[in-house]
Amino acid sequence: MMSTPVDSPTPSHGLPHDTCIVLVLLPVYNGARFLAQQIESVLNQTGVQVFLMCRDDGSTDASADVLRAHQQRWPDHVHLIEDAMGNLGASGNFSRLMHAALAFEVPAPWANRPCYVALSDQDDLWHSDKLATAVAEIRRLEQAHPGQPALVHSDLRVIAEDGREIAPSMARYQGLQTQRSGFAAQLLSNTLTGCTSLMNRALLVKGLPVPPEAIMHDWWLSLVASSLGCRTYLDIPLIDYRQHASNAIGAKAQDQPVVFKSIIHRLFDDRHGDIFRLNARQAAAFLERFRPELTARQRFTLWMASHLDLPVPPLQRLLYRVLRRL
Repeated sequence: MMSTPVDSPTPSHGLPHDTCIVLVLLPVYNGARFLAQQIESVLNQTGVQVFLMCRDDGSTDASADVLRAHQQRWPDHVHLIEDAMGNLGASGNFSRLMHAALAFEVPAPWANRPCYVALSDQDDLWHSDKLATAVAEIRRLEQAHPGQPALVHSDLRVIAEDGREIAPSMARYQGLQTQRSGFAAQLLSNTLTGCTSLMNRALLVKGLPVPPEAIMHDWWLSLVASSLGCRTYLDIPLIDYRQHASNAIGAKAQDQPVVFKSIIHRLFDDRHGDIFRLNARQAAAFLERFRPELTARQRFTLWMASHLDLPVPPLQRLLYRVLRRL
């Protein structure tokens, strides 16, 4: 379902007493073109009470004006973080917001209700049942795994700037193997698209701070949930992901297999060397942070992954294949 502009966020009256609170974190950088539409799709969520926390990362367009206009229109629901920290980049801006989320106090009359945190990009469109669907799943997870960090994420529909559909499923468009949700698989490839994620406070408490060795903030949180908590993937698109030239990462169709000229070219192919080195750096940082809380198998898996930066491509790929089987 598509979101439509709203005159006011979901009111508190008429909602069941056990309605969940969702704090949506929205980092902004030069996103004025689509920002108002995204804010409205967030505030138009059904079945939950939404609060929106935003931080502009030093935009040079009208993004800050768009945020202030919405904050003035809905002062009880839209909160702006204004600081002197300057441009932190996408991951740093998200981290700043996640730290602020831990200190956020739900105002009356919504206090003492279950509260979750969702991550948002600045240029998508959320389906109106996006949060309610994810909340229902994360509450099921928490009942099965009380007290543990919990994470829920979903598929997305890929659209062009004008709203035209590019692909009904980002996971299938990119060839993501979302069924490979184990810890070893997540060390090698991040199948979590951060803007679809919903997490409980326990995950933020456990995962923060995100270290500089993390490849991305959402990848780090995915590893925490995979190893020390629980996670679920919903194989349904709950967001329209807008693909355009300014995307920080973007949705890309899966690559075609490379045809090698000779066995020598194949042996010393280093196309994946950079990501292997980043994988190794992230794994080493994760092992150092959480070693006492991990199982022996998890520690061994991290130790292996931390050696993906071996300087010989054939050894890198051999280690990668071994990890894929764990």
